[in-house]
Amino acid sequence: MSTVPDERVQAEAALFCIPASVPREVWWRLAAALKHAFGDDGWHMFLRWSRDADNFKEIDARATWKSLDANKGITLGTLFSIAQEYGYQRSAAPRVVVDRDEFQRRRDEREEQARTEAEQRLIEARKAATSSVAVLAKASPVDAQHPYLQRKGVAPVETLRAIAASSLAKLIGYSPASSGERLTGQILIVPVNVDGKLSTIEMIDDTGRKAALKGGIKSGGYWSTGKLEGATHILLAEGVATALSAHLCTGKPAVAALSCGNLKKAAQALARDYAGVRVTVLADIGNGLEDARKAADAIGAALAIPDFGKDRGDDQTDFNDLHCSAGAREVVRQIDDAQPSGFPGLKDRPCYRLYERGTVVEGRKVKPGVYWHGSKAGKTDEPPTLIDKWISTPLRVLATTSNGEDAEYGRLLEIRSPAGKWKKWAMPMSMLAGDGSEARGVLLSEGLVFDLNDRNAILRYVAAQIPSVRMRAAAVTGWNRDAFVLPHTVIGADDIWFQASGRTAPYATAGSFESWKDLAALASGNPLLMLGLCAAMAGPLLGPLNIDGAGLHIYGDSSTGKTTAEIAAVSVWGGPHFKRTWRATANGLEGAGTLHSDTLLALDELGEIDPKSLYEAAYALINGTGKTRANRHGEAKAAARWRVLLLSTGELTIAARMSAGGFEAKAGQELRILDVPVQGRYGLFEELHGRGSGSALSDEIRNKSAQHYGYAGPMFVEALIREIRDGLTLANELHSITEQLNAAEGQERRAARTFALCGLAGELASRWNVVPWEAGEATKAAAHAFGIWRKRRAGNGQSSEHAAILRAVSDFIDRHGSARFSNREGSADLVRDRAGWWEQTDDRRLYLFTSGALREATKGYDINRTVRALKESGAALNLDSKNRPKTIWVADEKDSKRLYRIDPARLDCDD
Repeated sequence: MSTVPDERVQAEAALFCIPASVPREVWWRLAAALKHAFGDDGWHMFLRWSRDADNFKEIDARATWKSLDANKGITLGTLFSIAQEYGYQRSAAPRVVVDRDEFQRRRDEREEQARTEAEQRLIEARKAATSSVAVLAKASPVDAQHPYLQRKGVAPVETLRAIAASSLAKLIGYSPASSGERLTGQILIVPVNVDGKLSTIEMIDDTGRKAALKGGIKSGGYWSTGKLEGATHILLAEGVATALSAHLCTGKPAVAALSCGNLKKAAQALARDYAGVRVTVLADIGNGLEDARKAADAIGAALAIPDFGKDRGDDQTDFNDLHCSAGAREVVRQIDDAQPSGFPGLKDRPCYRLYERGTVVEGRKVKPGVYWHGSKAGKTDEPPTLIDKWISTPLRVLATTSNGEDAEYGRLLEIRSPAGKWKKWAMPMSMLAGDGSEARGVLLSEGLVFDLNDRNAILRYVAAQIPSVRMRAAAVTGWNRDAFVLPHTVIGADDIWFQASGRTAPYATAGSFESWKDLAALASGNPLLMLGLCAAMAGPLLGPLNIDGAGLHIYGDSSTGKTTAEIAAVSVWGGPHFKRTWRATANGLEGAGTLHSDTLLALDELGEIDPKSLYEAAYALINGTGKTRANRHGEAKAAARWRVLLLSTGELTIAARMSAGGFEAKAGQELRILDVPVQGRYGLFEELHGRGSGSALSDEIRNKSAQHYGYAGPMFVEALIREIRDGLTLANELHSITEQLNAAEGQERRAARTFALCGLAGELASRWNVVPWEAGEATKAAAHAFGIWRKRRAGNGQSSEHAAILRAVSDFIDRHGSARFSNREGSADLVRDRAGWWEQTDDRRLYLFTSGALREATKGYDINRTVRALKESGAALNLDSKNRPKTIWVADEKDSKRLYRIDPARLDCDD
């Protein structure tokens, strides 16, 4: 049977590699590609994918889908190309095949459907054009007192008309609505011309609600404030109010594309219809800025971006807002200062200019990039000499960044690599101190090419740029107010970016989310594997729950699967490079903490860190605070801060690794990083899911983790932000799971909270379809791990300090019982550095400690805390009501002594 690859399966795999929160233009192109390939059969695939976007509205998605023409030229090649930018590899994707006859049947069906839709769309477009003519014929000139115009502070023009909503509904056959709300009052009618002919109308009511005429075509069209014939300079805006303000302030004709996605086509239409006329594109700050920039680039136009200064309000985004706040003169100034195509004249120098696609100067095309335009005075009566110096390949300076304390200023840069990709980097301005080599190194590594004969020129350019757009700078990943920051993206806000001296960012995506869920499914029945995946998703819960940090350490013999659990956990946020090792200094681990804050810090091979560094890092990593260091003036620098969920692996426990260097693990350290031993039926695993052995299952998990990763973490955060805004109370849910673990109060409950936190993450991920687990599975996995931890922990419910004190006294007796103690009844043995005496009862030997020896044995603990532990365990046999030792007679001593009578049999805290 002749077969061909199934495009539907390939398209779906590629589509779900792409985050649904892509810019609207990309979202629209993906919809167009699916409709071109599959007709209306592609709708449900597009809908399922689009639902993951934060701003998803099904009514808008349906309207967009209906407006698409299946015969347009956007094909599946566009979809695959976009997917490759997010890690999709078509060659590595499974090749599902279908019968060639079935494939041909599908194609014929789609083509027939496309023809039918095209005919229907043409009919609807003609009907819309006819209706538009009828509406304009009945509409009247706009009253200057119209509420919308009054609110926008603009005056009507001859090309703008108005009609009552009831009359409009009769003419077009329905009541126009915006997001389900009907337009009311006097409706502004905005005629849209395509190729010089009336095509459709835009409708705006008193409150500013907007609607397009059903079936109307505005792609490549625009509305103008007046006649364009004979104009020497045309202003292209996105919306009606901006166009009216620009026209009113400058007196120049202005046109409105009526959507940011139509800006580029409108610009191209203007360039075609009015060749040689200067065009300035008026950008809106926000989602439309990139579209405005593309429109200007497409025709070599100037681009004007409104500059509101440092006090710009969140609602100030366009030139109409600038008109209302700063006046007409400022609007004129900024539009006149917009960068034109070609090199500037003498009056505009000195200046920097960016030519992203190059430009033409005196018939000569110059290469793209950043240029310095200066001048040099001529000799005697000679005119000045113009200097045009190429600085670098295209580099945008998008925004000024700073932290919440009005410090840590930086610049958000966008670098175009030799591959043509734009990459963002928020560069701290402090990197320009000194010789700037570190900043130049990062720029070079990202693909920027600059003039090596004047290598500081690129830094002078960056320093000279002071963008009006202000953004928050985040020095660590994770939560920043209500947004979640990752090195390459921000979830929940568009006014913040990750700012760091380097571009080392292990977060990445590859493969597909559906294939990753197959990996997650293998955790069912394997509680420690599930615990690792849950821990990976628990990081984003730390901030909302006000938890400084938490840590788990999975330990066991070599080849038992502990690293497999960590590799699976890593796939929640990135690929194999996301996993780090303990082979680092304490300072190096601080740097790792800032890059993994509120996500997951995965450290493998505990044995690679020296015990001293581990002793220092165990507190700092979980507490989230680095060392306070001094600057060259001796003043304290701000300490680095972070908040991590640490997942560690190794063959030894945390305490055992410390003790290898002579360091006694403190209870606080052991409670911050909880030791969980691997003790399943097959090493890490309890259930093999049909695989032949634990090693086979382990290999499969490792392979899947290396091929499909980076989706679950951001998806979990997106759902978390959405649910928190809808009123999710995480504290109540955490308390509920903690109660199910039946932990004793004190240190045991503190440990239980860490396991419960992981269980909560897993339950939420299951609820939000991030993982394919049943409700309650994650809680059971957390309870299983907590039970293992509690079983191996010494102390019979007592605190870790209690157990450590008893163990220290017992170890002291084992080491020095014969050398530093002698018989109380008298002995001929010479005792150096005496610690006390011993006395023999019927069946056991008791040790009589001096207070100095007891302090030595329990170094690091207060003597009162030591005595309390000994008393509670029953090991101290001669304490009075004030916990002081009673006096004991000792042979060969002049006076009785206060000695602590210790029973070694009572020092075993496991009894």
